[in-house]
Amino acid sequence: MSKNIMLLIAGILFAWLVFSIITKNFDGDFLLILLLGVFIGYGVGKKEQKD
Repeated sequence: MSKNIMLLIAGILFAWLVFSIITKNFDGDFLLILLLGVFIGYGVGKKEQKD
């Protein structure tokens, strides 16, 4: 994975943690859906670049 994707994932995790601390709601469903979307989008983008 590229450095940008790793920074994006780190930013997502940090923002989720801060938001969860503020709201006291550590629901991981939104985090899982967002990370899954990032990985699917990365895979599709990588595949389209090869074509």
